[in-house]
Amino acid sequence: MDVSTLADRRRADAASGDGCPRCGEAFPAFPPVTTPSFGGRALRRCLRCGTRVALGGPAGHVVFTCESCGLPFLADALLPHAEHRCEECAVGRVPPELPDGDISAAAENEVRDALASRWRFVTSPVAQPYLDRIARSVAARIESAPKSVRVVLVSAPEHRSLALPSGTLLVSTGLLEFLEDEAELAFLLGHEIAHAGSGEVAVRLVRLGFRATARERGASDGLCWSDAAVDLVRLGYGRKRERDADARALSALLSLEYEPQSAIRYLERLHGAAERSDPSVAEAIVSHAAPRDRTRRIERALYGRVTGLEVARVNRDVFRRAAGRAALRGSLVPTELDAPHGTAWGVPTVLEPEGKMLRTGVLIGAALAAAALVALATWLLL
Repeated sequence: MDVSTLADRRRADAASGDGCPRCGEAFPAFPPVTTPSFGGRALRRCLRCGTRVALGGPAGHVVFTCESCGLPFLADALLPHAEHRCEECAVGRVPPELPDGDISAAAENEVRDALASRWRFVTSPVAQPYLDRIARSVAARIESAPKSVRVVLVSAPEHRSLALPSGTLLVSTGLLEFLEDEAELAFLLGHEIAHAGSGEVAVRLVRLGFRATARERGASDGLCWSDAAVDLVRLGYGRKRERDADARALSALLSLEYEPQSAIRYLERLHGAAERSDPSVAEAIVSHAAPRDRTRRIERALYGRVTGLEVARVNRDVFRRAAGRAALRGSLVPTELDAPHGTAWGVPTVLEPEGKMLRTGVLIGAALAAAALVALATWLLL
């Protein structure tokens, strides 16, 4: 098959929804990855150029992340990097800076309550102290990281990770079993801690929660907040924020004298799993940049910078004994997603009516304030 014939076939696949609209590459044949934000439409990411699409439905099909508000949106066609702005932000209706500490705390507690009935959380008496120790050592090397970090395991085969604003790091057992050494674990945790430390998690959860609330017309059964968490896990933070999180995780890896090639090996295995259309990696592929793109950026960052690799550590045997596949199997027991130390930022974490009313009141007040500021901005622009 010559080059022109291959190009024609790729364009035909793209037009039919089977290929990337930018380069024509066929998408991995994953089971559908869906998100509440896009009404259950199947999401795909090109492994070659990283373009994301939402298949089906009458609206736009190319997925972008707004560089102003950070929320995902759909467009009818490919946009230049300078024009990655959602419709609201493009016309000047940029949401106010959110959240402050109380709103962030209330939102996180709503997310915790909602996920408690949606995901199954587990712990291991062998792995838990080890995971928390590695998380704390990595957090100590990342600027503005939450003061208290800990790892909570989600019983799921999918590769799933999410940092909450307080520093709780949700990691699926499937993802943990995919890792091969402690250096890979440190890179993964560093990536999530970087998101939490930059404040992106709090902003995104609050804005996604408010948008879900508006979409569900004020539903208050917790579904909106679990939807916000699912959106964040499956859509990520956008190109620039994900690259920054990788860069900060890599810096932590180097400062702790881990072998940086471990991060590259992890990403190469992730790419291989995606090429095989392994369903367990579908969420991770859709939410993050293409693994090969991440690898190239890490290699450029390391060029001429790394010395003494002969003494860099990976701690493979330690990792396998404490948190590897064999160590986890048979040692996992159910647990709950409680807030650290029983309270968070002065907002009750229990489910009594008064605690729920306080959290809901904080969020409603924030939503009304946000709506008022947006309305004022719109009036000024008229």
